[in-house]
Amino acid sequence: MIVHNVMFRLEGERAHELAVDFKAAIERLPSVIAELDSVSVRLDDGAIAGNWTLILVARCADEAALAAYSAHPAHLDCVAIIKPAIAARACVDYTE
Repeated sequence: MIVHNVMFRLEGERAHELAVDFKAAIERLPSVIAELDSVSVRLDDGAIAGNWTLILVARCADEAALAAYSAHPAHLDCVAIIKPAIAARACVDYTE
C-alpha cells in the first residue's frame, strides 16, 4: 500500500472557499477512480498563522495505481480547483 500525503498552502481571498470545494471534489474520487483505495482531506482550523491550508491523504495499492490516480482526468479536474491559489505544496509518499 502506498500512502500519498500532500499539503497545500493556499493564498488569496478565496483560499478557504477553494479548499472546501477541493475537499468535496477529491473525496468523491474513490467512486470514480478504481485505483484509488481511499482519500481524505482535512482543512486547517486557521488558529495559527503560517500553517498549511490543507492535507490530503490518499491510499493506493502500489506505485502504478498512484500514477493512474495522479494522471486521471477527474483528479486533474480537482487540482484545477485550487491551482490558481497554490502558494506551496509538500508531498511525502511511503509504503505501508
